[in-house]
Amino acid sequence: MNGSSSDDAAATRIWTEAHQAAFAWATGDVNPMHMDARMARRTLAGERAVHGVHAALWALDACADAHPLDRLATLQMRFERFVLVGDCTVLTVHAADAQHLRLSLAVDGIRTLTIQATFKAERPPAQPVGTTPVAIPAEPVARDPAALTGLAGAFALPDPAAIAALAPRLACALGPGRVAALGGLSTLVGMFVPGLHSILSKIDVTLTDGDTGSSLGYAVKRFQPMLQSVTLDATGPGLMARVEGFVRPRPVEQESLQDLAVLVELGAFADVSALIVGGSRGLGAATAKLIAAGGGAVCITYASGADEAEAVAREIRDAGGRCQVLRYDAAAPAAAQLAALAMRPSQLYHFATPRIFRQKRAPFEPACLDTMMRVYNAAFYELSQFCLDRSDAVAAFYPSTTAIDEAPRDTLEYVMAKIAGETLAATLGRTLPKLRTVIERLPRVKTDQTATIFPVPAAAPSALMLPIIRRMASA
Repeated sequence: MNGSSSDDAAATRIWTEAHQAAFAWATGDVNPMHMDARMARRTLAGERAVHGVHAALWALDACADAHPLDRLATLQMRFERFVLVGDCTVLTVHAADAQHLRLSLAVDGIRTLTIQATFKAERPPAQPVGTTPVAIPAEPVARDPAALTGLAGAFALPDPAAIAALAPRLACALGPGRVAALGGLSTLVGMFVPGLHSILSKIDVTLTDGDTGSSLGYAVKRFQPMLQSVTLDATGPGLMARVEGFVRPRPVEQESLQDLAVLVELGAFADVSALIVGGSRGLGAATAKLIAAGGGAVCITYASGADEAEAVAREIRDAGGRCQVLRYDAAAPAAAQLAALAMRPSQLYHFATPRIFRQKRAPFEPACLDTMMRVYNAAFYELSQFCLDRSDAVAAFYPSTTAIDEAPRDTLEYVMAKIAGETLAATLGRTLPKLRTVIERLPRVKTDQTATIFPVPAAAPSALMLPIIRRMASA
């Protein structure tokens, strides 16, 4: 690919567990958004994200035989979207000649990473790392954003042989030390600054003469609180870099039963037996705690957060309440999964949800709509029938959304499914004598799934749900 405007796919890779583990071992970057499925659910990625630097090194390694990377002078890397474990990335070289290289990675046609490189015969002199390095910690540092300004330090890089084995052609062209330093930029952001709550955004690299040395030094040049953005300068074997990232929002703290109990009259919900689908966190967890605080019995379900569901149940039981936990996947029929339900439910709350804010290939995706319709319509119907088969009368809550009126970007299928769900719930309430449905369009709620880097107003789950629970409990 020696022309000036080639647009051919050069390589693909499906990112696996083995890739994650190998890069983490080679660099020391074990940030849980990459390595811990449960913790990753509570980040903006929603699932485990591939290390952005790993994706960049793989892309450069795939180009090493066809382009003069031994004369690499500068790199500009822009990390635009998350690549998730299981994704297939497609590498495309868009332009290449003796002085320049421009390439990108994409998943399902959506660009995730762009790299621009320049080539020169000479490089500027290396800059020494003047700070005594520390060891990479076993867990990422949890930084207070207020303390980032002026922060500086250095850390020892792992053996370059480990990361050179992941990008052997690139290591041959640049030298193992430089590749180790490039990998260390991931460690810098994911483990040191911002550390635990971090997202990598940009890296600009100037390669320097000589790749000796075994540590990476860094200094925070700017922190912008309004944007939650961090800019660092870094120096390591054979390179100088300007690195930019964000302090990502911390996981939303669940409201405690102790705090919620003061909002509820003693015995207010003593006659309630509630099946709360999606009760491990967010709206569902708050609903379970409010009902339990009022003396009601609850059963909460979870799809993948077993530990979180058990934590909610333990909090309720420790306070003297009654709480059963069952696993339920809204994509599968309800009856068999909920056969062990120990109560005769008088109420049903349907908080099951797939990921709403996601990377899309096109303005409308039929497969995404199918998923949304299954969860928000078919599952609600099945759950209503299941509860009616066990009880004399059931009140069912259908949580809709003000997004129907706001029509935010990238949520078309979600909005379509919720509009259909409102129609379904209203029709069931009119046609099934034993079923009473309550439908409410809720505003943005403060949960992990709705978290954003830039603060957006969001309501506390309890403030929204307590009036609804009281309506549900009224005769």
